[in-house]
Formats: sequence, structure tokens, C-alpha cells
Amino acid sequence: MKSLNLSRCCLFLAVVPFLSAAATTRAKAQAPLKHPNLVIFVADDLGWNDVGYHGSEIRTPNIDQLTQQGIELDRFYVYPFCSPTRTALLTGRSPYSLGITRPIGGSAVLPLDEHLLPQTLKAAGYQTLMTGKWHLGNANEAALPHKRGFDSFYGHTGGSIDYYSHQRGGGKRRRPGRSQAGNTSPPDWQRNGKTLTEEGYSTQLIGKEAIRLLQERDKNQPTFLYVTFNAPHTPLQAPQEFIDRYSTLEDQNRRVYAAMVDAMDEEIGKILKVIDEEKMRENTIVLFMSDNGGAARGGASNEPLTNGKGSVYEGGIRVPAVIRWPGVLPTGQKSAQLITAHDLFPTLVKALQVKPRNSKPFYGEDLWEGLVSGKIVPHRDVIIGSRSIAIFHKQWKMIQTERVNGGPPFRELYLITADAKEELDLASVYPDLTEELGSIIARFPKGAGLANEGGNRGGRR
Repeated sequence: MKSLNLSRCCLFLAVVPFLSAAATTRAKAQAPLKHPNLVIFVADDLGWNDVGYHGSEIRTPNIDQLTQQGIELDRFYVYPFCSPTRTALLTGRSPYSLGITRPIGGSAVLPLDEHLLPQTLKAAGYQTLMTGKWHLGNANEAALPHKRGFDSFYGHTGGSIDYYSHQRGGGKRRRPGRSQAGNTSPPDWQRNGKTLTEEGYSTQLIGKEAIRLLQERDKNQPTFLYVTFNAPHTPLQAPQEFIDRYSTLEDQNRRVYAAMVDAMDEEIGKILKVIDEEKMRENTIVLFMSDNGGAARGGASNEPLTNGKGSVYEGGIRVPAVIRWPGVLPTGQKSAQLITAHDLFPTLVKALQVKPRNSKPFYGEDLWEGLVSGKIVPHRDVIIGSRSIAIFHKQWKMIQTERVNGGPPFRELYLITADAKEELDLASVYPDLTEELGSIIARFPKGAGLANEGGNRGGRR
């Protein structure tokens, strides 16, 4: 009997180290992260009237639900084109002062000496993951996302692609359809600089990759996931099952465009579901935004705002946006806070309690405390520039456009907090204020512009 007890004792002592090691492993796996996770969704050319919570006929239940779970950013401003907005988001600096006022094309790239948000987060221990559209230069490998702070990149680098063949320049044809017959352009679809040839609707492939990245992430590190859909940018292409959902829409372009937005919203819903399944929700900031206003000729609607993509009127630069962090940010609120794409870098690193590593000054402001408290924080003057320039000053907005044949610039002044439709031009009523704002624009540093900037030109009203 003593021999048997001795054997049991020895067996127990032999097992103890393994039990201890397993407990240590579990404790390590369950240890709280040093910083919260961050997920940013960016839509491409999504108009103000293209989300359900703005009364659109397009169904976006997952984006709508985010507004109920977080804060609807009712005065969120970007640039009239995608590349400048992405520059502002990732650098926190002024694209206008960097000379980036149009979509980046040709040999142009976002200057390599500009510090990006993923670089700051990676230095803080984040795994930095990207799936979708880049459009900040692809002239050489040094300009690609996986060389600019992202651990991995899957998607395309230019302005537009065919949704099925993934051939570059897909925006040149706007006829709704499955693919661009006769397009011999090379594919713009890659993983970390290596071209991929694969089948699938790009919106769904981008979503599928985001889910894979979340499920396979290192759970002991905080995660930054940047999901940048090319939807609903032209060409107008969508799976037939989504188009059929909008058979009552008479306009063919609007019907396919609606299907594209719906398909994107569905992918966002799948990603949010995985965030819940991975038990990340309570410790993850989720931000959704569009990169600029919608293009009417591409099926979008910015009603009731004026104009659209390519313009600095509200329809071109005021876009749907929402931010969620359960237990930290208010829920179901609509914020009238003026917030711009420049403000995201300084605001988000404050929220994540990460030290920014930029050496050049931010143009954006840290607005985090205001978002948490629900109070409006006074914002300093902001200039958003393209071919025309908008300046926001307190409750005012002035638009300045240079005349083609020279002479004094054309200026419009709006009390924008009360006149979002920009219907009443008050420049002649307040000439001194109009002149003062013009002088601020004149003193603002403007970059020389990047060579070979490409893209579509947006018209004025």
C-alpha cells in the first residue's frame, strides 16, 4: 500500500510542473492588452444620402447600428478626393500644405519622410494590418503600405480597379456590368508587393481578408486593422443578388451603386460579428468614414447637401462618419463637433494612450476629451484645399475660387452651422469678415504639388 501511495505521489509531483505551465499559459493568454485595439473602415466615394441613417433608400443596417452603439459624427470633414483624405488621416498633417490636392497617380507618392499612424502604433507594440485600397503611391516598393508601417497589406494601390478582374483603371468605364470586356490593363491586386491573380468580387475579398487577419492575429498584442473598401467607387459593378434587392429603383446607375453599398455594409457586418466572436468589442475603437462625397454621375447622392466629389461645398467634403467604443464613448448620440480627417491621428493616439512618434507638427487637433464628454470643443480655423479652398472659422465657412482669367478670387460666405445647404451667401453682408478669411488663406503655406497627380476632375455647381 505504501508503494502505491508513493507512486501516486510521484505521479502528482511529475504532473504539477505541466499544470503550472498550463496555468501560466492561460494567464498569459488572458492578460489584458496594454492598449486598446483600433479598426478603421473607409468607404470610397460614399455620399451623404447613401446610408440608411440619413434616410437613404440604400440599406446599411450594420453602419446604422454603429450610430446607435456610438457617436454619429455629423460634422466630419474630409477632402474632395481620396488621396488627400488618406494623407490627412494617416499623417495628421495638411495635404494642401504638402501639395497633395488631387488623386495621386503616375510616379507621385506620399512623401517618404512623412510619418504615418501605423508607424506610431507599430512602435507601441501594435500589429498593423491593412486590407483594401491604398492610393498613396505605388512608383516603388518603398511607397507601399508594408514598407510604411503596416505589417501586412492585401488589396490594390491605385485609384480604381475592375471589381472582378482587379485590373487597374477600372473607373474609366461606368457602364454597370460584371467586368470590363477588352480591358488589357495589368491587375492591381497584391499581397505585400507581390501581384496576385485570384477570382472574386473585391469588396468581398477585402472583407474576407479582414476576418482572416482578426482570427489569426496575435492575441497578446493590440491590433490596428485598416479596412479601406474600393466600394462604391466606379466602375458600377455588383453581384446580381444585391442588384435584385433594388429592382424598384428606376435609374440603373443608382440601382447598381446601391447594390455596391449594400454589399460593403454586409462585409462590415461580418467583420463586426467576428470582433464580437473574438471578444474584442469592449476593448476596440471602431471608426467608419467615407473618403469624400459621392459622385452623382457614378450613382451617388449627397442630398440635401450641395454638389459632390471634387468640390469643397458640403456635398464634396462633409461625409458620413461614426465612432464606437463601448463603455467609454456615449451611445446613440449625434455630435455637432467640427472634426476633420487631420484630427484623427492626434485624437486616436490620445484615446489609445500611445505616444505619437511624428517629428513634424500635426495640423489636426486632439478632440478626444470632447468626444468622451459629449461637449463641443472650439476648433481652430481649418483650411481644406483643392482647386477651390474652404476655410472653417467658428460658425462660418468661406469658399474661395481663383478666377480662370485672373483678377480677385471669387468668395462665398456661409453661416454653415445654420445653413448646411449653403443657400444664403453672406459675403456681401459681411465683407470685412470675408476679406479677413481671405487673408488667412493667402498666408497659409501651400505645397508645390506632386508630379503626375492623376484622377477625375470634379465640377463646381
